[in-house]
Amino acid sequence: MLSALCSVLIGSVLSTSIQVDGEGYLRFAHDNEVVFAKQADLAWRGGVIVNKEGDPIWPKIAIEREPKSLEIDLRGVIKAVYSDEVIEAGRIVLAIFPDDVRPVESGKYLKLYGDADLVEPGEGLAGVIRPWTGGSVKSAPTETEKSFVRVHSPEQSPEQPLKEIEESIVQVKRTQKTNYTADSGWVKNGGIEVAFPDVSEINSSTMKLGDLADIFADEATKAKLAELDLGASPVFGVPRQLDRNWIMGRLKSAGFTVAKVRIVGPVRIQIKRVGQTITQAMFEAAAVAAIADQYPDFEAESTKPTPDLDAPDGALDLRVDRVDKSGSRLSVTVVAYVDGKRINSRTLTYANKSVPVNLNVGDDVTVVVQSGGVKIETTGKVKRVDRVSGEVMVQIATGKQMTGRLTKNGKIEVSL
Repeated sequence: MLSALCSVLIGSVLSTSIQVDGEGYLRFAHDNEVVFAKQADLAWRGGVIVNKEGDPIWPKIAIEREPKSLEIDLRGVIKAVYSDEVIEAGRIVLAIFPDDVRPVESGKYLKLYGDADLVEPGEGLAGVIRPWTGGSVKSAPTETEKSFVRVHSPEQSPEQPLKEIEESIVQVKRTQKTNYTADSGWVKNGGIEVAFPDVSEINSSTMKLGDLADIFADEATKAKLAELDLGASPVFGVPRQLDRNWIMGRLKSAGFTVAKVRIVGPVRIQIKRVGQTITQAMFEAAAVAAIADQYPDFEAESTKPTPDLDAPDGALDLRVDRVDKSGSRLSVTVVAYVDGKRINSRTLTYANKSVPVNLNVGDDVTVVVQSGGVKIETTGKVKRVDRVSGEVMVQIATGKQMTGRLTKNGKIEVSL
């Protein structure tokens, strides 16, 4: 039974989701850079192990011929299973970050502004590889189930399979973060109960036990437990799951007697990071303001939608890092800072809607030359069109080249 928990079958046809149960991150090669994820669907494709987007796990794990299935154990060792043999293909490498350096959401992946240490699954706080069940659909609870939680006794060995852990069901009433009512006799005799809701929400970069759960103990013990450090919070948009045995390990390391502790709540505790949303409109407002400063005649028209960004709570500052001219478009990079710390960035692309796209080099145009209050109208040919600034260079009948702007009536107006 234990070996079944230690392996995940992920064939090349029917891939299975895996996750990092700990503080480490999977690494993938995407668009010539390393990106990160907490979970992924892995399969064999074209001689390497890839995720469902087709990006190889990094460093690449190559398997020359297609296996019947793949096996991945807790320590990230990948084995290719054939009808006549089993070959060890390689091992997953995880990234782990300092508490003050966290990856941020970028499309389907996470990206990093800072340095990471590379470790193998099972080392330190990096965590192990387990099946990912976060996307599974659960049936709605019955009215009876809504008023109950499961209480899990911790006396079993951490190596014991979860399904062998005894469970008792207790009638509960709503208090604090959960519906749980403490066992007063247990607490009075020095016992501790820690009750978790189905989903614990947090808005800070680090987690303490008191942020996630209701604690029932004597006042001194309760205060100490509330400050117990559980490490870095999950990144935005990627919930994290904690194992009860892992929490028990933290309690034991902090000096608590685990035989006196009861964990109340779901078998696997889900934690979600909450904060503020930076919308596309907010990014665009910053970008258009920067364009107006550098290109006052540019009528910005967005050509690329920008996804909203989840960010931590705090003072938000959107700064334009640069405005780049590329052909007929402007690319504007807007960086989001929260409480002075860089969180993420977005690049927006704009075209100048004031310059008609049907004006091309070699076209015959009418040129209006204005000097003071005098206007002279002549003909000319278009020599160059700057679709960013809106300037048009023309050559008139005398051979002289002039630079002006296209007016709404289709003429080129040149001011001397």
